[in-house]
Amino acid sequence: MTIDKQHLLEDIERYRRLLNEKAKNTPLISEEMISYSHKLDELLNKYASLTNKSNL
Repeated sequence: MTIDKQHLLEDIERYRRLLNEKAKNTPLISEEMISYSHKLDELLNKYASLTNKSNL
């Protein structure tokens, strides 16, 4: 696995944990939660893109 993929996986896990923790005390429709969710989506899309390129 490349360093880029490993860093992305670490970031994905960090945001996943953050979202789960924040969701306990923060409304899911808050700007903060939406921002974290968008960031996680962005990271997941980057990872999928890198993974798909390496599989071609």
